[in-house]
Amino acid sequence: MLNDNLVKKSCGCGGTMTIHMHTLVYSTKTKITHVPVYTCGVCRRYEPLPSIKKELGKLIGELEHTAARRRLSFADRNEWASVLKEVFGTGIFHGGFTELEDNIRHAVQARIDVLLDVYRLAVELADLKWMEETGSRLAQLAVQSPENAK
Repeated sequence: MLNDNLVKKSCGCGGTMTIHMHTLVYSTKTKITHVPVYTCGVCRRYEPLPSIKKELGKLIGELEHTAARRRLSFADRNEWASVLKEVFGTGIFHGGFTELEDNIRHAVQARIDVLLDVYRLAVELADLKWMEETGSRLAQLAVQSPENAK
């Protein structure tokens, strides 16, 4: 099972923070869409998921050197954001957080399976760059994988 705090967690104000896809605006010129965050329904505080903070920080560091206005999707560079974008894009969850967590769990496992197949092909082709890229993508998902959530 995924880590208990994947879908919701406690906020410092005493409220409950729930997972959402958010748009961040960096330096008033860049919109970063599809950023998974926890948002508190009481105080409206939000924070990125711990599993994406490092990659989000790298992206913001790259944007410091960009003067042009732009819009980009975090889901294009982070596997967690990509999986969550797909899950949230499927619609309303009548089963609440339990259904959402189940859908996320299944989507993550499906993505891991695909990436493992891609990695096997890269190994067969002895394509070191492809192996490294695929390994990096797998590592992003391993942060919250069922094995690591215990």
